[in-house]
This record gives sequence, C-alpha cells and structure tokens, in this order.
Amino acid sequence: MTILSPLDTLLSLSYVKCRDRALVERKLRDIVADGIDKLMVITDFDYTLSRAIDEEGERCSTTHGVFDAFADEIQPGLSRKFTDLKNIYYPIEFDPHMTIEEKTPHMEDWWNTSHGYIVSAGFTRHDIEGFVRKSRVLLRSGAESWLRGLQSSKVPVVIFSAGVGDVIEIKLQQQFGQVPPNVHILGNLMSYDAKGKVCAFSEPLIHTFCKNSSVIDKAAPFHRAVEARPNVLLMGDSLGDVHMDVGIDHQGHTLRVGYLNFPSDHLLEKFLHGYDIVIINDQTINIPETITKLATVAQKTRV
Repeated sequence: MTILSPLDTLLSLSYVKCRDRALVERKLRDIVADGIDKLMVITDFDYTLSRAIDEEGERCSTTHGVFDAFADEIQPGLSRKFTDLKNIYYPIEFDPHMTIEEKTPHMEDWWNTSHGYIVSAGFTRHDIEGFVRKSRVLLRSGAESWLRGLQSSKVPVVIFSAGVGDVIEIKLQQQFGQVPPNVHILGNLMSYDAKGKVCAFSEPLIHTFCKNSSVIDKAAPFHRAVEARPNVLLMGDSLGDVHMDVGIDHQGHTLRVGYLNFPSDHLLEKFLHGYDIVIINDQTINIPETITKLATVAQKTRV
C-alpha cells in the first residue's frame, strides 16, 4: 500500500472523473510529498464549500439567495424582484451557446441590479445575521471539521466568491464563533452607513466570470499569508472558478477539483477540460479532505 492508496480508492468511485489520471496522480504525488506547509486552498463558496442539495434532496441557498428568501420581511415585494432577475439572467449564465465575453455584460447587469435592490432596502447587519441564521446556506458534509483541521495546520484558505462576502463571514461566525484566522474572504463586501444600514458594495464587482487577478487587490493581507505556499488546492463548481489562482503568486502545482452539482453530458465534458478532478452530484468534502490529510501525514513522516 502506498501513501496515495486512500485517494486511489476515492478516484475510482463512479461519481469521480479525471480526464488525465496520470497527470492527476503526478500532481498529487508532488503535492503530498511537499507536505501541508507548502499548500494553500483557494475555494469558491456557493455550492462548493456550501451544499447544493440537502439530505432530503432539496436545493440549498446561495449567499445572494438569502435575500431572495427573506427580503420580504423588510421590504414586501422585493423577493419577487430578485426572482425575476434570476429568471432573466440564470439561463444566460449557463447558456452553452454563448461565450464568456458575451455573457459578461449580462452578469454585470444582474449583480449590479441585485446589489442596488439590497442597498435600497436598507438592510442592517442585524437583519442579515437573522436571514443567515434561518437560511438554507449549509456547509458541505465534513466541511466544518476539514476547515478546523486546516486552521490547526495553519493552511491559508482563500474563499474567492462572486457571492455576498458579508453572508459568508456571518455564516462562518455562526458556525465557528469567528471567522477562522487562516481564512481570507474575497467577495462582494458591504459598507454600512452611520445608522448601520447597507449603503454600498465594494468595488470592483466580482461576478461569475471575473474571478481572477483583475479583481484582486495586490495589497490584500492574504498575499503575505500565502508566501512560500507553492502548491494550490483549487475548488469550484463552475467554469468561472477554474482560474481563481491567476494573480496569486505561487510556483508549484495547482490541483483543480470541480463539483458538478447539476450534471449534464455537455457540462461534464467542459468540466473535464477545466478541472483535474470532477466530482459529480456529491455533497461531501471527502476528496479535498483526503488530499490535505495525506499531505499532513507525509510531512509528519518526513519530520
């Protein structure tokens, strides 16, 4: 039995696909051999760290979806406006016949209009905390213990999200008591006025198809945290997540793990070209956790 045997077992499961198994194994061998102190995690949040489907088979919520569900409590009729936006723009986001360049202005319109609605409603931080507490934003099975393990090992985790950064922050605070110190959130963050109401969103806007160096502040504190971390475990659930490591300095391997939550043959083919490992309709964190555990064991063995 080799040190990679547990991962060999997982990679052989029917819902786990690799386009180039030899390349995946080569990356894994190097990442594991380098050890956990040479690794960073760059991950999407919505439907990547969080579940897409709950244990009853019902669809979970995204960070923007929190407002779809509960906005009417503050401004009656607003939830319908969010739903109308989704009905217009969601089909565009996943249209296989449109290029990213063609989709981008539509995504900008969607995000900007949605954020405008949030600002106009005058939600307070307290309102949003209540929304999140009763929302269907749920972490993947095993994600809480995995994140605690990464904190213990001091592995930097960069959450790179086109969602609402404050919702991610609040969810982690409610789950862990605080945002773990090794976690860095890149997302659409809110500003609050003197009365504690949302008055603006951070710029530049982050939407599905611009998660790269164009929206990363070169002075952001996380840059220092990822120094001397040449290897990247990248996790996403859309083709827009594939290049989240662009603009983050590292010189080792990037192992791309993609969650295909709502599979189709067409999307599977595209995912297999974008990601090293594709996990189909699975709501656990098992494979990323196995990778980081192997890197931890290898380092302890070396020491």
